[in-house]
Amino acid sequence: MKQFLLLVFILMGYVLAEPNKEKIINLLPPGVELNFFEDSELEGFYAVNVANNQIIYISKDFKYVFAGELIRFNNSTPESLNDLYKQKYVLSELDKINENEAIKFISNSESKVIRVFTDVKCAYCRIFHSEVQRYLDEGISVFYYAFPRDGNLSDSFNDMNNAWCSRDKNESLTRLKLGEKIENSKCDSPVERHFLIGRLIGVTGTPTIILDDGSMLTGYIPSEDLIKIIKNG
Repeated sequence: MKQFLLLVFILMGYVLAEPNKEKIINLLPPGVELNFFEDSELEGFYAVNVANNQIIYISKDFKYVFAGELIRFNNSTPESLNDLYKQKYVLSELDKINENEAIKFISNSESKVIRVFTDVKCAYCRIFHSEVQRYLDEGISVFYYAFPRDGNLSDSFNDMNNAWCSRDKNESLTRLKLGEKIENSKCDSPVERHFLIGRLIGVTGTPTIILDDGSMLTGYIPSEDLIKIIKNG
């Protein structure tokens, strides 16, 4: 009986959600995709995640749309609710990527993992990679995902496909970041999938570093500063 009631409640939630979803979509500008919506902490409003991981708020009577930063004060400390909703979406989308698709530089004393969207022709990505050993020494493993900034017709896209399809992915990625050439290789490469998911979650530049909680840091940060951020996160 309990299982039956649970199923009824789940189905009722689905039936109620679908009309609301359509109403929200009708309020969005043409071409803007809805990623998800849920009750927000702002009473009477939905938190709506759209396009490239942007947050807006729509009233439950569908009369008002609020686009801006919603701040919650927690013991006098301001917290961005927008960031929390964005981080939730980042983690949900990254869960769709098989962990084995990453090119991993693993610390022998791993206590933290950062996920990094990278482009082999990006100058700051090359600087970041030159400091990878510092992260490993501090117990921080680095998992790389592909983000060829110029898309799937670029030289970078082809180079990264070759790296992800090579026998020694770590060596191939390192050589590319040193400006060297590597052999052409073919396989069922995840590079395009990484790129598309990166765009969905709001990656616009490289390197983009994603922390455990789904927060994103874009651009080069000196290793000594980034290590402190990671360890305090």
